[in-house]
Amino acid sequence: MFIILCIISFSLSSYHCQTIKHLNEISIEEELPINSMVTSLTDKIPNLDQSNEYDLVTPLSTDLDLFSINHSQHTLIIKTRIDYETICLKTHHCIVSVSIAVSNEDTIDVYILPIRIINKNDNLIRFLVNRTIIEIEENDENWFQKTYSLPKAYDDDSDSITYSIYLQNWNRPDGLFEFDEKNLLLKPLKKFDREEQNIYLLRLIAHNQNDVSTDIIIVIKDLNDNIPICHHNQALFLISNISSISKFQLNATDYDEGDNGTLEYSLMNSLVGFSIDRFNGDIKFDYTKWIRSNQSILIINVTDHGKPFRLSTKCSIEIQLTFLYDIDFKSNISSINRTEVTIDVESVDLALGLFTIYDKQYNNSCHDCLIHINTSVNDIFSFNYLTYELYLNLNS
Repeated sequence: MFIILCIISFSLSSYHCQTIKHLNEISIEEELPINSMVTSLTDKIPNLDQSNEYDLVTPLSTDLDLFSINHSQHTLIIKTRIDYETICLKTHHCIVSVSIAVSNEDTIDVYILPIRIINKNDNLIRFLVNRTIIEIEENDENWFQKTYSLPKAYDDDSDSITYSIYLQNWNRPDGLFEFDEKNLLLKPLKKFDREEQNIYLLRLIAHNQNDVSTDIIIVIKDLNDNIPICHHNQALFLISNISSISKFQLNATDYDEGDNGTLEYSLMNSLVGFSIDRFNGDIKFDYTKWIRSNQSILIINVTDHGKPFRLSTKCSIEIQLTFLYDIDFKSNISSINRTEVTIDVESVDLALGLFTIYDKQYNNSCHDCLIHINTSVNDIFSFNYLTYELYLNLNS
């Protein structure tokens, strides 16, 4: 193979370079098999078979050393793989010029053959990512100003690509998002409430001769917009056992997620003997630490860990210490059969009986205890809160 251009004189003085000659352009497809014939050189170069010698001039770049000559058949053949995307995109052109030097007795003629590489659709379009996660703020007041970028598909053959987008059920995301195909942008069409739906799954499809798709996952980012909720806001904590620790589980929830839904508990009125677990809301009563108090309501502050502002609520728990008192009903006109009390009323103006209350903590009768009568009982009976006497309610 000649390794110098024809415009430089050969060392042999008997050779004189002539004018470079340009041949007509030919075209070949990329990815032809190696050793495939490109063209017959005898059809291109006159009197080639009568020349002393001919060969290719070594190209300046090894990237373009793509061809060789089959001298026995006087043909130009494929030497190595010809990939359009490697050659043409790298060199920004799709024509490779081959120089063929032909020596006669005292001259060397150089023929330049332009070969155009034709692109085949041999590359599938592709996304560079399998999925894209987009976070949208919950209840964003500026939703109409927001757009979110979608991934671009690539085709090494440089074919035209169009796009479409669907929900996972193959419905269009009408009313939820607007798709800007030209700029590959997703625009929300409303505010999103995470408690209503926290995730939307979409499919972005790229189309040309072959289709390819990628997942678009829309995550509604939680806003701390829900205050904690106490279930059964005024609960009842019955304490009847003084030999062990009594426990009560406060039932509170927060519909937010993460830190926005993580709750912390504290007692607002610290009653001696009562404690609360700040993390799970478990309330404990320890009789050994208890000091009698007139307060019968525990007030618990329940606070979330939300940002930028923490939200809180108050829960109330009524305490009934049933172990403190013995209650007895004494009546001269009544008889007791297991759990039933039968009263023979002789006069509607007389008391039916008398309640006696014994305070076990102080070991004496209680004359100033605060007594609560069920409202349904008041429909039938009336109670004297000073004497603890029970009468028929004549107004019922």
